[in-house]
Amino acid sequence: MWNARCSDRNTRRATHGTPTNGSVRWTYNGGSRSYSSPVVASDGTIYFGATNGVHAVRPNGQRRWLWSAGYSAANSTPAIGADGTVYALVNPGDALLVALNPANGALLWSFYLGGAEVRSSPAIGPDGRIYVTNGQIPGGYLYCINPDGTLAWRLYLDTEANSTPCFGEDGTIYVGSARYLNAINPNGTFRWRFPVFYPVQGTVGIAGSRLFFGAWDGIFRAVNTAGVQQWMSPVNAVVESGVAITNDRVYMTHSGGELRAYAHTGSLQWRHSATYRGSVPAVGADGVVYAVGGNGSIAYALTPSSGLVRWQASIGTPNWYASPAIGGDGTLYVVNGDGILYAFGPLGGFLWAGGEVEGWNGDYEGRNAIVQFYQDGELKYEMTAVVGQDGVVELSDTPVGVHDVKIRIHNSLFGRVPSVALEVDQPAQIQVRLLNGDVDGNNLVDDADLLHILLNFGSHAPQYDLNGDGFIDDSDLLIVLFNFGAVGE
Repeated sequence: MWNARCSDRNTRRATHGTPTNGSVRWTYNGGSRSYSSPVVASDGTIYFGATNGVHAVRPNGQRRWLWSAGYSAANSTPAIGADGTVYALVNPGDALLVALNPANGALLWSFYLGGAEVRSSPAIGPDGRIYVTNGQIPGGYLYCINPDGTLAWRLYLDTEANSTPCFGEDGTIYVGSARYLNAINPNGTFRWRFPVFYPVQGTVGIAGSRLFFGAWDGIFRAVNTAGVQQWMSPVNAVVESGVAITNDRVYMTHSGGELRAYAHTGSLQWRHSATYRGSVPAVGADGVVYAVGGNGSIAYALTPSSGLVRWQASIGTPNWYASPAIGGDGTLYVVNGDGILYAFGPLGGFLWAGGEVEGWNGDYEGRNAIVQFYQDGELKYEMTAVVGQDGVVELSDTPVGVHDVKIRIHNSLFGRVPSVALEVDQPAQIQVRLLNGDVDGNNLVDDADLLHILLNFGSHAPQYDLNGDGFIDDSDLLIVLFNFGAVGE
């Protein structure tokens, strides 16, 4: 999950949780515009910014609190301290850093930053202090703020500073500005500056001795922790986003519309084109890569080895800078441009289904059931399970969220049970009665099914059997004739 400790180096890689499948677990409507991304606390609370303030949302999608005081936090992704304190940058035209009580959203303190066009977010250093930049002139500073809200130091970086820092193991702060990647000592003095001559606005990531970042000059780079360039890769488009890092890959997006995967040594592994702009990727515990493309309106899940799409889902109104966050159970969170928080659930639900096929008098045991999960008419997931003797199907690791569930047992038509609520800790139970006679599996009882019965009439053919005795006879023929023309749900 994204919290204070795993954000130090901006790896954006989750280490816990199960895979997702693109099913919406729930949505929360923040009620105002947002260019923020969510962050998840260790207790599962999700925080994000919007024009009407800072939102705290419980893991079940219910509001915990909303802090506003008339200030917008639309551009800020909050940061979470080791004690749970929530830090957010508000009023981006003349910025304040606020510290909020995680229990109730009460203001603990605020610190005036000033600046203009502030689009960065705070970061928590390994020393527990809060580091934040303050945009364009009269900004351009990096601030180091103590957890009690007092100033430790500030350092002028450039005519603009809109980058979110990351931190080395020795406490060095790495942050971009209008013309440099800056390495800063914990006491607020420069260690070195790597010249770029174009803005470095995205978050900087670090793995081992390499720093990874992009800039407005259309180049993605790696420099070492001594400030020496290791490699560069032209992408021919502005790079506004940050990176996600695994043991062997670096993932980034650029405004030319691509998500790219690089080896740490700089070789391009693959790229996926889907009108990406400023989304910072995230990586699940299973290695799946998540990012928002479609001009900020579509969440993508990509296979790490190839970049092939595993699933995609619309999030509605675009948020060009929407970056996913992953909860401790694997739930994927994304905020759209209208301030609607989407929770894409993990595969962790449980379903008990009792099925009864019309005209079937035999033993169900050993027969297969196909179970499909739909949202808004779209198939989200399909599972196959062996049916028990009494027609019972038990499924674990189903999608979570509210789904229409369709079931087919042996040669039945699909039966639909609408609006089944599936959750990790709340097993769902359904009972279905299924029409029979769909021998060829096209969800329609028609001439093809009748032909199968006639061609096998009088023989032992369990695969075409409709009444459970294993033989094709008058009983099977009558089932097809009585249900002729029926269509499954």
